[in-house]
Amino acid sequence: MTSRRSPDHVHYMWGNTDDIDGSDRLKSCVPYLLPILDGDHFGTYIYSRIPPLGLLDDYLLNPIQNFYQAIPFGSVIFFVALTLGTRGNTNMSRGVRFNAQQAALIDVALVFPELIGGSMQDADLPRALLEPCANFVYYAYMAMVVYSLYSNLVLGQKPNQLPWISEAAETSVGPF
Repeated sequence: MTSRRSPDHVHYMWGNTDDIDGSDRLKSCVPYLLPILDGDHFGTYIYSRIPPLGLLDDYLLNPIQNFYQAIPFGSVIFFVALTLGTRGNTNMSRGVRFNAQQAALIDVALVFPELIGGSMQDADLPRALLEPCANFVYYAYMAMVVYSLYSNLVLGQKPNQLPWISEAAETSVGPF
């Protein structure tokens, strides 16, 4: 007689509960500072066109940004801490580890627009082309971050609905 495992066993094994409880709600939001800080410059045009957002950015994010940039290789250190430091750390809840991996993957997704922008830095492109491109990147990554923060803080649920990114984060967290 063979024993069959119930579907509940699979969910338990993978920790596939979508709830994020208690202090983990706030802990799950902290990793999203990485993509927020790394992608903030894409909002330059938005901040110039909407001055109240520029002021919020100046007062809320710039002090953190200045500290972050003052640390040599701060971005790399923070990224490695998120990816490798949380991957197999069973002392953290699975929801926190998932969010750390997802935030790191959102940050990785920002590399592509950075490379494209860097390759065209010397080209004298008109603002009419640069502004919509930068705005698109800003809106796209901020939509992912805001969705994740809202899911964690307000709903108390794992933000696992980002195409490709959530699936990759789920896989990298593993079955523990």
